[in-house]
Amino acid sequence: MLSDLRFALRQLGKTPGFTAVAIMTLAVAIGVNSAIFSIVNGVMLRRVVPPPVVNVFTARKDANRDYRPFSYPEFAALRPASPVFEDVAAVAFTLAGVGQDRDMRRSFIFFGSENLLPMLGARPAAGRFFDAAEARPNANVPVAVASYPFWQRMGGRPEFIGSTIKVNGRPFTVLGVTPRGFTGINAVISPDLWLPLGVYSMFANPLDDAARTRDLNEPNNYSLNLTARLQPGVTLESAKPLLAALERRLDAVQAPSTAGAAGRELQLQTPSRFSISTSPSDDGAVGPLAGLLLGMAAVVLLIACLNLANMLLARGTTRAREFAIRLAVGASRWRVVRQLLVEGFLLALAGGALGLLIASWSNDLLVRSLSAMFQSMNFALAIELHPDANVLAATLLLCLAATLVFSLGPALRSARTDVVRDLKQQTGEPAAAGRWNRFFSGRHCLIMLQITLSLVLLVVGGLFLRSAANASGVKSGFETAGGVLAEVDFSLAGKDATEARRQSLAILARLQQLPGVRDAALATLVPYGNITNDRRVMAEGTVVSADPKAPRPGFDGIFTAITPDYFKALGVHLLRGRTFTAVEAENRGAPPVAIIDERMAEHLFPKQDPIGRRIRYTIPPNDGAPAEMEVVGVVSSFRHQVGTEAPQERLFVPLALASARDIYIHLRLASDSPEAVTAMLGTVRTTLRGIDPNLPVLRVVPFARIIDGEIGLWVVKLGGVMFGAFGAIALILAVVGVYGVKAYAVARRRREIGIRMALGAMPGDVFALVMRQGVQQTAISAVAGVVLALLVGRALSSLLFNVSPADPLVLAAAVAVLAGATLLACYLPARRATRVNPTEALRSE
Repeated sequence: MLSDLRFALRQLGKTPGFTAVAIMTLAVAIGVNSAIFSIVNGVMLRRVVPPPVVNVFTARKDANRDYRPFSYPEFAALRPASPVFEDVAAVAFTLAGVGQDRDMRRSFIFFGSENLLPMLGARPAAGRFFDAAEARPNANVPVAVASYPFWQRMGGRPEFIGSTIKVNGRPFTVLGVTPRGFTGINAVISPDLWLPLGVYSMFANPLDDAARTRDLNEPNNYSLNLTARLQPGVTLESAKPLLAALERRLDAVQAPSTAGAAGRELQLQTPSRFSISTSPSDDGAVGPLAGLLLGMAAVVLLIACLNLANMLLARGTTRAREFAIRLAVGASRWRVVRQLLVEGFLLALAGGALGLLIASWSNDLLVRSLSAMFQSMNFALAIELHPDANVLAATLLLCLAATLVFSLGPALRSARTDVVRDLKQQTGEPAAAGRWNRFFSGRHCLIMLQITLSLVLLVVGGLFLRSAANASGVKSGFETAGGVLAEVDFSLAGKDATEARRQSLAILARLQQLPGVRDAALATLVPYGNITNDRRVMAEGTVVSADPKAPRPGFDGIFTAITPDYFKALGVHLLRGRTFTAVEAENRGAPPVAIIDERMAEHLFPKQDPIGRRIRYTIPPNDGAPAEMEVVGVVSSFRHQVGTEAPQERLFVPLALASARDIYIHLRLASDSPEAVTAMLGTVRTTLRGIDPNLPVLRVVPFARIIDGEIGLWVVKLGGVMFGAFGAIALILAVVGVYGVKAYAVARRRREIGIRMALGAMPGDVFALVMRQGVQQTAISAVAGVVLALLVGRALSSLLFNVSPADPLVLAAAVAVLAGATLLACYLPARRATRVNPTEALRSE
């Protein structure tokens, strides 16, 4: 074997051009596969929580079937040992300001019971986790456990343990650090800090529009998500009949205000990798998307292997005399095959090593892009896409598989050489072959298959690029030009909802007086802001059935509390009725009113005028806000995110009827020019600082930037870039393969061409001879590629945004680009064939 390796190195060293092209081709293909496998391994294959840990949910038993978090008394009732659960842990989350002064960063932080982190499989990387005394409700012991990424951002120093950090301006002592790569209950993101449940009452939640108490002992304080470890031998299916006894525990601790309401049922689910919701959810389209990425990467590798197989077939023909001599002096055919496989394996190893560098570089780019995205969402990215043992093993397997795919066929063919014929023939002399056999020779069949697969990848890449373009150009339903957005989170300053509303109204009055401001308004939610707040409402007179199998009443609407000029500031049209008055927006005791969009109006009051009709929440709010409201206006529908076919239904209430502390200030300028918007940003920031230097202003930005930062749009664009890159790589490999095969074919037919030209053939005849074959093979491949692309596109239709799998523009563009590139690759060897000198061609033979 060592002699084979030494001989293979000498042979590859004699042909540096061939070796370099082969290694680069494999490096790109194996690099793409390693990069994609790193992503799938780091996100889809990594275990979020160790089995048999499950998420626990609770839902009403009537037709509403609404899910909600648990109260601490409910958590305490479920925690004692039972036939179902071995242990139960609680988790809650909020946004808080971590750091101080200019270094303060608003981040998600998680609260947990003392058993949460151990249940999720975490062991301290440094220090310790919080204990039962610190996690007891209202213990108010200011301690924290930092995530590993946060520790690294703080310098990664050992003395970080025991140091003090500021959270919402309060000092917290760092007890420990979670292990590297630990994300808790999500596969991709993690909070910066984990705090004990004992400090929960110290934080106002800007995500919660309820004015309820923060005391966890309060039965009406539903704030906790539950995670449990099943008893040994218990499965999700076997646990279902055992949940009734636990549901009775829940009913026994319900608050007096819920007495007589429908009972609650428990549901268990294997934890989702990407959700922290209070209702069961799956991984969505991530699984199919990961499978598609792996499939397309595998096709790229297959195309590269077909390229290499063609190159080795050509190389084997030129080495036919060498193989014949070796066989003539006693070498076995297996020895020849083994020698060629060793050469192929060396090429694959070199390509794999270079491919790992390409994979690491591309994954670093992706991680930086993801980190910037999640940082804008106040999360820390916790995944690591650096090559680990699994990625290295997968890359080695790819090298072995590639070796067999591109080396075995050419090696077996070379070992079947005719010793007598090849010893008599001069090197490179072609064997006699008919036109039909030449057209469908092994090399040409491989290149046609390569063109077919490349066209499929081009079409898929085009469909995703078209999806990204559609998502970017989709009509939002509101105007971004001339808009300025400011966000103020009063919870970071420890202000309650009433004080936050009072001060935000004072800020609004000041900003309305700025020169150049045409309209100004406040809102508790911003479109395309990566956060959604839903409320379910139904029309007056709707009766909720006690049967949990009955149709669920009402419709979900995106809930936003606003001030009167909100629709003007956003550029949304008021279709019927009126907007809110200043009294309604400022006075919680004013008659309760609501505005709905046209889609909600069609659902609640089909073919009726909704103005003056009454609606009510299916589940009354916990903050004491009125459950029933009069509809006073209908506005045009507008989008909240990219990943929906149509705008979602919306519900608007006056600002006074919400208790949110995170407030968005919308300004509409008199001028739509970007220069006016840029100039206004500094003015707004200076004005806000002038009102209160300690005002927690999170951002002052052009409103158009909010849309660009929407994660759904980012995902669609990333998909377009990645699949477009697959298509581009496939196109390059196809062009290189076609050019190589045609150039080799022309070189092999040089004597034939010389004879034709000596007998009177014109250069145009020779050019047509070579090009005709290329055009015919390209046409056959294009037809097969379009048929296969239509089948693949139909399977991917659920992942596309407003694009038909048979989009004629994408199909036509892909065929035109691939046909043009392959015909160009044929044109260059054909033109070279017209320059063959008959005398030199015949003399060389």
